Amino acid sequence: MLRLTLAAGAIALAIPTQSQAQQVPAAENATVLRPLVVTTPLRRETALVRSTSSVTVIDEEELRKSAAPDLPSLLKRYTGVSIVGYGGQGASSNVYLRGMSAGQTLVLVNGVRTASATSGTSSIFNIPLASIERIEITKGPHSAQYGADAIGGVVNIITKQGGQCADGRSACASITTGVTHPWGGYVSADMRGRSEGGVDYSIGGSILGTRGYDFTTPLAWGHEPDDDGFLQGSLNFSLAKEYGWGRLYADGLFARGRSQYDDTFPSSNEVDTDTFAGKAGARLRHSDSWSSTVELSSSLDHSTNFRDGVSGDSEFDTRRYGIFASTEKTFEAGDARHVVTGGAEAYREQVDSTVDFEVTSRDLAAVFGQYSVEHGALTIDSGLRYDHNEQFGSATTYNIGASFEIVPDLVARASYGTGFRAPTFNDLYYPNYSNPNLRPEKSRSYELGLNWRPTDRTTLDVAFYQTWLTDAIASNPPTYLPFNVARAKVTGVEATVTHEFNDRWSGKASIDYRSPKNEDNGRYIPYRDRFKATAELEFAATDSLDLTARLLYGAARYADAANTVKLPEYVTVDFAANYTFDAQSSLKFSVENLFDEQYSTVTNYRAPGRTFNLSFTRVF
Repeated sequence: MLRLTLAAGAIALAIPTQSQAQQVPAAENATVLRPLVVTTPLRRETALVRSTSSVTVIDEEELRKSAAPDLPSLLKRYTGVSIVGYGGQGASSNVYLRGMSAGQTLVLVNGVRTASATSGTSSIFNIPLASIERIEITKGPHSAQYGADAIGGVVNIITKQGGQCADGRSACASITTGVTHPWGGYVSADMRGRSEGGVDYSIGGSILGTRGYDFTTPLAWGHEPDDDGFLQGSLNFSLAKEYGWGRLYADGLFARGRSQYDDTFPSSNEVDTDTFAGKAGARLRHSDSWSSTVELSSSLDHSTNFRDGVSGDSEFDTRRYGIFASTEKTFEAGDARHVVTGGAEAYREQVDSTVDFEVTSRDLAAVFGQYSVEHGALTIDSGLRYDHNEQFGSATTYNIGASFEIVPDLVARASYGTGFRAPTFNDLYYPNYSNPNLRPEKSRSYELGLNWRPTDRTTLDVAFYQTWLTDAIASNPPTYLPFNVARAKVTGVEATVTHEFNDRWSGKASIDYRSPKNEDNGRYIPYRDRFKATAELEFAATDSLDLTARLLYGAARYADAANTVKLPEYVTVDFAANYTFDAQSSLKFSVENLFDEQYSTVTNYRAPGRTFNLSFTRVF
C-alpha cells in the first residue's frame, strides 16, 4: 500500500513531455511544428492527429534521454505494453499488448515480420537500441492490415534511415562508447547522408557485452549460482533514391547475440541467437494522386543451444520470404478526400531444426482492401482482408474506425475490428506436444477514445477497450497437448496526461488498468499486468543539461492459471542526465532501478536491479 501511495503521489506531481498516444507535440512559442506522420496503423503514411487507432510514437529524442539499456526495458513503461522477462540483458523477453500474449502481438522491423515460425514470438532482446530511429506502437486489432497475430496490436521498429543531416550537411557520422554496471561496455557507430547522385544512405553497427547477474533464484528449475552474461554484435543499413517516376529503397538489420542462462549439467546453458529482417522495394508514382508499391522481404530467427562450446540437442532455424504489392488512389469529391488501397501479400515460412517436425514449410497468401475518407472534422478508416494458410485454411478479418474533432483540439475516436493468430509449427507439429487439427485463434475488439488539448502545453488522452478471444489455444497436464477451447475477455482503460509547466519543467503521467479474464473459469490470465502507473519529470537545468526522472508502479499479478501464485507489486525509479558540451560532443549518465527494487515478472526469475550507464557521444 505504501508503494501505491508513493506512485500516486509522484503521478500527481509529474505530467510528461513528448510522444505518447495520439498527441502532437505542443508548439513552442514561435515554432510551427509539422503534423506527425505514422505508417503503421494503415500500412501507409497518415497524420497521427487524424488516426482512428491508439498510437504511441517513441522518437530519437526520447530514445536519447531514456535510461533503458535495452529494448524490453524501454517498452515496459508505455501504456498498453507489458514485458515478461526471464532476466536482464540477453534474456528471453516477451512483449504483450493490451493483455494479449507475445504470439498475439505482431513485432515488425521496418514493416517486416520478425517472429520465429516455431515459437511464434520475436527475439526483442536481440534488437539493439543503437540501431533504432523510431518506434511506432499501434494498439488494437490490425489483422485487416497485417494478417495473422496482430490481435493485441503492432510494434513497428524503424531503424536509422539516410538523408541529409539535421544541420544540412550531405554526410555526418557519430560514435558512442560507454560502460555499464553490472560490468559491461559497448560501442556503436553510424554514418548517414546523401551522395552526389542523390542516394540517401545510412549504415551503423554496435558491439556490447555485459557480465550480467544471476537471473534465477535457488528455487528455479535448473538454477546455477553464476552470472548470466550477454555478448552482441549488430549491423543495420538503409539505401533510397528518388526518381521522377518514384522511389527505390532497401533496408535491413542483422544482430547476433550470445546469451547465458541457467540449466543443470549436462543440459545447454548458452544460446546463440541470429536475428535478421530486411526488404527491398519500389514505389511507383503514376500521378500526383495514384501510386503503387512492390516489396520483397526476408527474415531469419536462428538459435543454437550449447554448453562449454558443445552444441546441445536443440537448434531452430526459421526463415520467412515474402512479397507485398499494393496500389493507392486518392481523389476528391466535393469537400471530402477519399483514399482507396488494394493489394496482395504472400510469404513462405521454413523450419530447419534438430527437432523432427512432420511439416517444415508452409505458404500463406492474402488479398486486402482499405477505404478512408476525410470530410472536415471527420475521418473514417476501414479495411478488409482475406488470408489463406495451406495448413489450417482461411480467415477473413475487418476493421472500421472513426475520429471526429468535436471542437478545436478535442477529438473523439472509436473503432471495431477482428483478428486472428495462426498456430505455430510448435503448436501443430512439435513431436508428442502438438495438435495438427488446431484452428486459428480469433478475436473481436472495440475501442472508444478521447484526445484533448485544453492548452498549447497540456494534452490528455483516454482510451477504453474490450477484446474477446475465442478458440484460444490452451494445454493442460499431464499431456500438454494443445487444443482450441479457451475463451478470454480483456477490459482495459488507458490514460495519459502531458504538461509543460514552463520552458524548463515538463512532465507526464499515465495509468494502465485492465482485467484479463479467462471466461471458461472466471480466473485471471497469468502474467498479465492488471494495473500499471508511470510518472515522469523533466528539467532543463541549463541550455546544456537535461535531467529526467521516471517512476513505474506495477501492481501484483498472478503467475499461474489457478490464481494461487502471486507476483508482488513493485516500484522502480530511473534517472538520466544528458550534458551537451557543444554541437559535436555529449555525455550521458543514467541509472535504471535507482533504489535496487527486487522484483520479478516471471516466477523465480529476477528482473534487473540497479544498473548504471555512462556514455560519451561524438558527432563528426
